[in-house]
Amino acid sequence: MRLIKLKNDHYIIVADSEIKEDDWYYWEITKTIQIAKLDSLNRLPKNSDGSKKITHSTQPLEDVGLGKYDLRFNKIFALDLDEIKELTGEVDVEKKMISPYSVNTQNNVDWCNGYQRGYTQALEDNKEKKYTEEDVIAIVEKSRATGLTAEYIIQSLQPKTEWEVEIVDGKLKLK
Repeated sequence: MRLIKLKNDHYIIVADSEIKEDDWYYWEITKTIQIAKLDSLNRLPKNSDGSKKITHSTQPLEDVGLGKYDLRFNKIFALDLDEIKELTGEVDVEKKMISPYSVNTQNNVDWCNGYQRGYTQALEDNKEKKYTEEDVIAIVEKSRATGLTAEYIIQSLQPKTEWEVEIVDGKLKLK
């Protein structure tokens, strides 16, 4: 199974399970979510064409028939966004703002708003500084040893958007 980050607040888990009619799947070629319907030749998407069945999502995908915006979890299991972010090491600014000394005062609200704005600005100011010194050393050593292309090196330094995962005792774990 693979965990895939689609957006900052939307992750899915895909598996090589058989895709049946009305299952949700992720088509890796176009990086889109689709619902499985029979085509004109009565065929469904197959894993071999880059289609992976969606088993879990942090956002509901299924319209339960009560209106255009009435999405619920039915066949797909819900994932907790906070757990996913913790698992992948993503920083949650709002959680960082919580102080053990928090009190509901205007000063505290001002401090939290200032902290969030400052933290967000720091991330924005440093977005061009994508790689640590350790990242660069590791990829240069690997490229010398294996003759990797520049494109591969750049791609390998990009932030991860996919992780191999497994469910152990009902809890999601990185492999």
